[in-house]
Amino acid sequence: MTDDKHFELILKILHEAHDIDFSQYREGTIKRRLDRRLSAVRAGNYREYADILENDPEESKRLLKEFTIKVSRFFRNHHVFEILSREIFPDLFRSKAEHNDRSLRIWCAGCAFGEEVYSVAINLTEYFRKERKKITDYNISIFGTDIDDDALDKARLGRYDLESVAEVKKGMLDKYFTHNNDDGYRVVDSIKGLVNFCNHDIASRNRRSPAAGIVANYDLILCRNLLIYFSVPLQDRTFLYIFKSLNPGGYLLLGRSESVPDSLKDFFILKYSRERIYQKRG
Repeated sequence: MTDDKHFELILKILHEAHDIDFSQYREGTIKRRLDRRLSAVRAGNYREYADILENDPEESKRLLKEFTIKVSRFFRNHHVFEILSREIFPDLFRSKAEHNDRSLRIWCAGCAFGEEVYSVAINLTEYFRKERKKITDYNISIFGTDIDDDALDKARLGRYDLESVAEVKKGMLDKYFTHNNDDGYRVVDSIKGLVNFCNHDIASRNRRSPAAGIVANYDLILCRNLLIYFSVPLQDRTFLYIFKSLNPGGYLLLGRSESVPDSLKDFFILKYSRERIYQKRG
């Protein structure tokens, strides 16, 4: 069996173990991360590593974590959150008021350990406070999804180290986190109560929006720095899923190196080019 065939076998083993298909992710990125596991277990080639993978269920979990490396922190790219509170939330709630709608649905795809989801919840809470509105008067749904169950478990705990909260302003840190030397920083219950975490593979052919929610009707979707790992065909398919899940007039936030594919550009308005924030046409 050739090296390419053993590479395909490795992806097949991972697919069978975790129901996640990495075959349409960018091959160069996958192979670089796979090589790190080969080095860690001292496998000389893909054939040797495939043998290890078939005989050690824990190694498949370690490989999955390698493929889904998570780099995040609270309020990453603070300009995005300034635009959320200054422009996007006011626009969404203006439109909601015109239709006597007191709901708001938000989806953070590829949420890792939850920093971005909690950042959105804190930002929304601050928006309500400044507007002198009660958040409890609205039906707020905020979903964070990822393919890594261990990461989701950590997200549900809401416990973080100093590095994760380094960009949180002192006043907000005191208000929305508790702190002690043993546990680090913990998100307060009022924020945790706004967020739901669930396992969801945005690249899956079988599901679109999170299983814990309804099929569509999201007002805001954040999918930052996830799609860059997908092949072009997988990106196109995923963007179509996102498009169908987003309300007319809803907003899509991407990573700075990501953009809506040409096939869907007529259906979106690029509102903030630097932050890669799009609005779905009505």
